[in-house]
Amino acid sequence: MNACLLLMCLPVIGWGQSNDTLKVNLQQALDIALSDNPAIVVADLELKRVDYSRQNAWLGLLPSVNGSAQYSKFVVPASMSMMGQLMDSPTDFNASLGVSLSLPLFAPALWRSIQMTGVDMQLAAEKARASKITLRNDVTKAYYSILLAQDSYKSLQDGYAVARQNYEEARQRFDLGLAAEYDYISAEVQMTNLQPTLLQVETGIAQAKMYLKVLMGVDGAVPLAVTGSLTELEAAVATTGARDIALSGNADLRQLDIQQQLLRKSVQLQQTQWMPTLAAFGNYTYAGTGNRQTTINFGGMPIAVPASTEWFGQGLIVGLQLNVPIFNGSSNLIKVKQINLQQRELALQRDYLESSLSVQARTALDNMDKAVKQMESAKKGVALSEKGYSISAKRYETGAGTMLELQSAALALTQSRLSYHQAIADYLNAKADYEKIVGND
Repeated sequence: MNACLLLMCLPVIGWGQSNDTLKVNLQQALDIALSDNPAIVVADLELKRVDYSRQNAWLGLLPSVNGSAQYSKFVVPASMSMMGQLMDSPTDFNASLGVSLSLPLFAPALWRSIQMTGVDMQLAAEKARASKITLRNDVTKAYYSILLAQDSYKSLQDGYAVARQNYEEARQRFDLGLAAEYDYISAEVQMTNLQPTLLQVETGIAQAKMYLKVLMGVDGAVPLAVTGSLTELEAAVATTGARDIALSGNADLRQLDIQQQLLRKSVQLQQTQWMPTLAAFGNYTYAGTGNRQTTINFGGMPIAVPASTEWFGQGLIVGLQLNVPIFNGSSNLIKVKQINLQQRELALQRDYLESSLSVQARTALDNMDKAVKQMESAKKGVALSEKGYSISAKRYETGAGTMLELQSAALALTQSRLSYHQAIADYLNAKADYEKIVGND
């Protein structure tokens, strides 16, 4: 691939430094992202929400106590019959106060619901873990791409410095009549062609900075600088060899397993609809009646009724309540069959996902091995290119070589350096993907 085309696609970071510039290495970038990224904050809030649901389910085991009060006033006096004679009742109002208590003794559905909230808690925790793994992978690969761009940018700058040096030498030799005009023009063309590439890379610098800051949850106005280089990470590059792929930690597979548990609990919950429930209850009522002052005409004799208020307890009632389901139209049976089908679908999805992840993990390992070989080849290519350029430069100085030969050697040196950095980045990116697949935290 042409070096110019390669660098046009490379994201890099800005080089401007100031006293308030945020300087980060990989671990610092991860720490900031895992604490400030909105996706992580949302996952943590969701975990708390599910925990509240779990606590609420446990509260169903506690006794429930309810109080009630009622007051009714006669706007129009009620009528009453006494010895065949109809007369107005002196009752002015009725009131009552009551307390009721209920305590579940045998409630299978409640226990199954509590167990399901525990599984919901596991699922929420696994989703939060998956969010962190995904974010870690994104930040890590963004960091490595920035290091690749920084090192490649430096290689381009070195290439531009070489091209400028060749141009100055060709111009001086042309002015002295020791070189052809073609050497002078071609050297200037090579130098000029590198300038747009450098400008495009600098534009990519700002874009990559913004992307990394978004992942980290950092304000876009904060200056950012990434420390380190790919060369420093060369020691981490090593062949994978024969390695068993363990997918037990994969977040997606673990979520499917937990969802399978939820479906099993759902079946058990539906089965409890066929079971009886037993609860203890108690009830105490305190009632009162108020009579207004009035006169009752009874058999032609006026009887004075004084105003009075009486309160009396109506007794404490305790007991047991048993509910036995007899027939509900087989709706529970149909729901169980639906859940069983969902379990089969989920099992098929898991098998397919596991096969796909195995292929992806093996591909990542193969890419790591491939990158190791490419790095070794590129490293040797850099040494040979440096030696070749040194020989070409000496030949051109003595007049034994041509400018075209010198330019080809300079371009080969730049490309070999870019290939070397690219191989290290390919290995690190493949390793990051592998760690995400196997579920390394």
